Amino acid sequence: MNLTANRAGHFGLLALLAGFTLWFTASAWEADATLVNMILIGPVAFLALGLIAAIGIGLLLNPERDAEPAEPAETDTFRERWGVAIGCLALALYVLSLETIGFDVAGVIFCAACMVLMGRRNWLVIAAYSLFVGLAPVWILEGPMGIPVHTLILE
Repeated sequence: MNLTANRAGHFGLLALLAGFTLWFTASAWEADATLVNMILIGPVAFLALGLIAAIGIGLLLNPERDAEPAEPAETDTFRERWGVAIGCLALALYVLSLETIGFDVAGVIFCAACMVLMGRRNWLVIAAYSLFVGLAPVWILEGPMGIPVHTLILE
């Protein structure tokens, strides 16, 4: 197998992700091994490790396939130039605003802002999807799972 810097980086990233997943799952298990704590962490960790293994096996079985260097963009739009930085800033603002404006409002605003950043312009779709994605997890956390979270609208 020809181990290029690209492939070594891919394997390194997979190892890092697998290590973090195992550490996080073990830490959650040590903290509280009850069903309420592990009901989401366990299956997601299993799925993540399965995907990591599948990607790793794919890299091993197809050594001739390697990532091509990115071609320079023909257009230099605002979104292409600053989209990742704005997305990172939006994520930081989302996390910092969870306790201030509530999980429900922060989730809806973050989802809508990201959809606009990705180029979605149908405001009805943006409103419907971000309301669902922002409010459904809060309802699930508070309702069936019984985990209290700070909210502004949902009580």
